[in-house]
Amino acid sequence: MKARIICIFTIVLVVNIFSGKIYGQTDTIAGKLDKKKFTLRDPEDNAVDLSLYLTDLKGVMPVPIIITEPAVGYGGGAALIYFHHRKKKYSSYVPPNLTGVAGFVTQNKTWGAAAFHTHVFGENRVRTTTALILPKVRYDYYGNNSELLSKHPVTVKLNSWGIFQQAQVRISDSKFYAGLAYMYFKSNVSLDTIPGKPLLNLLLKRLNTNSVISTVKPMVVYDSRNNNFTPTKGINSELSLSHSAKWLGSDDTYSTLKADFYGYLPISSKVFSGWRFDSSFMLGDGPFYAYPFVSLRGIPAMRYQSDNMLVLETEWRYNFFRRWSVIGFSGVGKAFENAKTFDEIDLTYTVGSGIRYKLARLLGIHSGLDFAMGNGKDFAFYIVFGSSW
Repeated sequence: MKARIICIFTIVLVVNIFSGKIYGQTDTIAGKLDKKKFTLRDPEDNAVDLSLYLTDLKGVMPVPIIITEPAVGYGGGAALIYFHHRKKKYSSYVPPNLTGVAGFVTQNKTWGAAAFHTHVFGENRVRTTTALILPKVRYDYYGNNSELLSKHPVTVKLNSWGIFQQAQVRISDSKFYAGLAYMYFKSNVSLDTIPGKPLLNLLLKRLNTNSVISTVKPMVVYDSRNNNFTPTKGINSELSLSHSAKWLGSDDTYSTLKADFYGYLPISSKVFSGWRFDSSFMLGDGPFYAYPFVSLRGIPAMRYQSDNMLVLETEWRYNFFRRWSVIGFSGVGKAFENAKTFDEIDLTYTVGSGIRYKLARLLGIHSGLDFAMGNGKDFAFYIVFGSSW
């Protein structure tokens, strides 16, 4: 989704965890569990393990949602996910089809609800995601490299609803997928006033409006990861072009070009490295809340926002004892208007560390906590299931 605020502030995150990350090459679990006897212990090392629970589950699963995003404050919620029984058997692992509903609320009165369905056709040949979302979001807007708003941010309230549909088709027997997504997002946008700034407040009132984004996004995806939850080897990359146009029902005509790369390289049997490059370039003028922004652990969402965005990040993990690992990570990013102003914008940087536990050995799922500091002043922690990326 190009209005990435949806991805952060709605339960589409749950869809990502239980559909997008489970797609692909995770075929190691077939036939390796004794499903006649349910246990939360792994017979290999007698450690707490959720492999059987996650792979043999049929029916409804409650999922807690914990939010620690600095832009909206701490919060939580829950999702109910129904796992559809797959009658046909395949030689490789095929994830279950899922249907769910979810809701959440945070400290700053941001809240949201969603209903979604993910479906896999054939032996991982076609994968689809459908979602209906209802986010009510409050966040601080720092302007598009605005000197005034960077020091005196204004609170934005988005009272929204939207629909999302995506389909991806695997190209022959390759690691490439071709896909198309559609998003319709309607918002009532209002901005709080700033005390002692009457002239600016007049301008802010004029920005209160109803806004519609209607976008189509063709994409090409390459995915060679050895595990889609916590990968240790392979590449996941996407090239996409979102186009929002009046003929689609949108208020504005603009496009967003995205090129993302995630690479995973094992250094030894206990040391693993990850490499991330994200880029986003807006072509034309869209609504202010849909502009690209720097997304890094330790940096509040929407804090650094402009026409274009570049992010580089690396993460290293060391397995120091049985299922336990420590990680360290660092990243830099920049949101800039154009090439001429690139050098005028300061780099945004983060550093951090975390702890991981291998929660489901046969699925390769790690879970834990991340602690990050952005620009030497912003601090945040994150609860991680699978991967931070």
